[in-house]
Amino acid sequence: MLIDLRNSFDVNHLAISFACLIFILLITNIYKVSLLQKILLFSISINLFFFNFLAINNNFYDIKSHLPLHLCYLTEIGILLSLFIRNHKFTTWMLLNAMFGAITALLNSNLDSSSSLIERFHFFISHSNLALFTIILYKSQFKIKYSNLIFSINANLILVSVIHLFNYYFSTNYLFTLAKPKGINISFLLPEWPFYYFFLIIFGLASYYITFILFNTKSKIFQ
Repeated sequence: MLIDLRNSFDVNHLAISFACLIFILLITNIYKVSLLQKILLFSISINLFFFNFLAINNNFYDIKSHLPLHLCYLTEIGILLSLFIRNHKFTTWMLLNAMFGAITALLNSNLDSSSSLIERFHFFISHSNLALFTIILYKSQFKIKYSNLIFSINANLILVSVIHLFNYYFSTNYLFTLAKPKGINISFLLPEWPFYYFFLIIFGLASYYITFILFNTKSKIFQ
């Protein structure tokens, strides 16, 4: 059992994730929402620009693994759009994905020993942005409508279906629809394809429901 857990969690990854989370909690307790939104806009813009620039400039950009077609990277781009497009339904979708993505990725890693330093920086900054976005909306007392919760679930089902077809035709594994993620993560404890994906969907739905409840409680944990 201990060996299984050791293969499912990376201590170094957890330490960096913890440091990122502490930093986010500090700035969200110090600064107002308006400034936090500017920080988020800057962080996402710089992260997306420099990752793609450096990956292309250093000749390691691979369309089979570096397209922003994983849920968290798609969500990061969606968050950037939501800062300009004030649409409650779209923002709710991004929030639900951000909460799930931040928790999942900061506890688990899909990177391995072959991943570059640039990819590692991109990973942690991207998922820290998801966590920051989630806390900003929480501080803003954002409410999730039940109809928007259902919309978000349906939107993700469509998204997964489309990307699964993309993976099938182009031999990629975005959203991990064809194989478990590489790296040290909890998928080691799950059964093989396609059954592990059912567990991922269940985890996602559970996260959606918890987020829905959390953002609709009358008393907030912090403001």
